[in-house]
Parts: sequence; C-alpha cells; structure tokens
Amino acid sequence: MGSLKFLYKVTRIEQCIIAGLSTWLIALLSNGPLWSNEPKVAAGVSMFFSCLGASLFHYGRRHDIYAKKWYDLVIVNQPLVLILSGAIAFLLSIAIAGVFLPAICTWIALFNFAMIMFYANFLDQYWPFKNLAIASVCVSPVVMGWYSGHRMHPIVPFLMAGIFCAYLAREVLKDNDDLAANRGKRFTMVMSLGMKTTQRIAGALLFLSILCFIGGLLQLRYTELFSAAPVFIFFLIGMYFMINLAKRLLPGSYVSNRYRVIDLGMVNLMIATLMLRITLY
Repeated sequence: MGSLKFLYKVTRIEQCIIAGLSTWLIALLSNGPLWSNEPKVAAGVSMFFSCLGASLFHYGRRHDIYAKKWYDLVIVNQPLVLILSGAIAFLLSIAIAGVFLPAICTWIALFNFAMIMFYANFLDQYWPFKNLAIASVCVSPVVMGWYSGHRMHPIVPFLMAGIFCAYLAREVLKDNDDLAANRGKRFTMVMSLGMKTTQRIAGALLFLSILCFIGGLLQLRYTELFSAAPVFIFFLIGMYFMINLAKRLLPGSYVSNRYRVIDLGMVNLMIATLMLRITLY
C-alpha cells in the first residue's frame, strides 16, 4: 500500500471533514446570523481534530484487527506513531474547545478522547458497549455545534436522535462484514444473534432514525415551511436512500455498499440543514 493511500485509510479524512462541517452547520442554527465567527469556526475545527484523533488512535491501537481484514487490508508497521499522533490530534481538539468555546464543549472533546481510549482497550470487545460507544461519538458533532452557541433550534434534538440511530445501524452492519476479522478478538452482535437478525435490527434502527428526522421536520415553524422547498428536496433525497436501504435490510438480506448509502443519506441531511439555515436569515 502506498503512503498516500495509507494516510487516506488511517485518517479517514472524508469523515473528519463531514464531522467538522456537521458541527459548523449545527452551530449556524444556534449562534446567531453570522456565517462565520469564532465559536462556529472553532467548533468545526475542534471536531475535525477529534475525528482525526479517533481514527489515528484506533488504527494504531487495534492494528491487529485491521491486518486481518483482507477485503480492506491496512498494515500498520508503527502503531505507536499512530497512537501518539491520535493523542496529539485529540489534545488539539480539547485545547481549541478550551480556549474558544464554552466549557461544556471542552467536556465533549474530552468525552470523545476518553471514549475512544476505553473503546480501543475494552469497549470494542463486547457488542452492547461497542456499538453504543461509537454511535455516541458520532452524534457528538451535533452536540458540540449546539452547545457552541446560546440557543437551540427545535429540530436539533430530533437530529441528534436520528443520527445516533443511523450510526448505530451502521456499526451493526460493519460488524457483520467484519465477522471473520473480529473472531477471537471481539464478541459482536452478529456472533450473538446471527446474521439475519442483525440485518433486521439494523433495518429497524434505520427506520427509527427516519422517524426521528421526520419528527424534526415537523418542528419547523409555518414561516420556515413557507420558504423551505430546498429543505424538503434534500431531506427527501436523504430519506429515499435510507428508506430504500432499511426496506432491503428488514427481511435479513445482504445489501452491498450499505455504509455509503447511510453516508449519502447523512450528506443530504447536512445539505437540508444548510438550506434551513439559509431560510432563517
């Protein structure tokens, strides 16, 4: 594997960018009319480094498992370098939050650091904790974006719940694909309940996330609904991807490219959130 491809794999740079942008988008709903001010930029940058730290730290700490994934092979020759680099990225995230954001944002950055440390050393070995831990970290951009400001749009709690359920489903599906690599290292849901049952659980979680997102849309005020056609367009595109995937998972059948489908749904919801912010001011 070339050095650039290796860096792309271990940084998961697109996920870091999505995390940073998601934080900024929620900050736009909770911190006044300006598109760019210190708290909004700081929240997005802090979450970018938090996601980067999580990826680097975990690839370094659990390099043994990634070496077994022949379908997505990543050989880490110097795991300590990745662990230390991940810790530095986490410290940058915490420092940025500590200097520029309310105290609770610092606690959110610390929470992510602690969760990933415990995840790599204990939590990832048992599926009830494993999946819930990562879903909690994945929803942290929304939480930090909210707390970086001084108010909360009523759609935000529904986004939190929906994103949590969607990423919980994503983690369940990843464990299905990683069954061989995890064997002897982790005890995942698919090992406990079987492939078809876990596919159905993932489908049910996706439907639950869809209900949360619909609930959020219903929180829009009449004035917002009047000018929210772009919001509906991107919202419906995102829901199409997720509903179609959930329908195919519920019978217990295998679906390829499942993670990308969820990611596409999340990106369209991000664009819908951006369109909502445009209608507010």
